[in-house]
This record gives sequence, structure tokens and C-alpha cells, in this order.
Amino acid sequence: MENGIILKVKTMDFQDQIKFVRMHLQLSQEELAKQMGISFATVSRWERENRKPQLALLGKFYSFCQRNGIEIDLSDNTNI
Repeated sequence: MENGIILKVKTMDFQDQIKFVRMHLQLSQEELAKQMGISFATVSRWERENRKPQLALLGKFYSFCQRNGIEIDLSDNTNI
């Protein structure tokens, strides 16, 4: 992927994925929430708890990643 990163998530829980992406983009939880069009509480909860988001929000997160040059490699992933 040109000028982007590929995030291998095979051994990474969702809470670690979201924090990694946020830190890579140098965003606060508030900034990430605003850019994704979701609440700060949702982002905070995702990072604190090892809970899978609803499918629609999961898709929103992965779309956000794509728009920001981050490819999520879900191959053989059992954590999603």
C-alpha cells in the first residue's frame, strides 16, 4: 500500500486496533470520535473494554482506516 500502513490484526484485539490507529494518526479519543461521527464515550469504551462493536460501527471504523491510508488485514483473524 503506497504511503500507508498495513495493520496485521491476527493477534490484536479490537481495543488494541482502535488505540493503535488513533495513536498512529495522532488523534485524541475526542478527535477520532468526531472524525468518525460517533460519540467520545463510544471510542473510550472501545479502548477500555474488550468488546466487539456493532457490525455497522465496525464497518465505519474500517472505512475510516481506509480513508486514512491504513489497511486492516483481517486474514485468519479470530479476534473480530
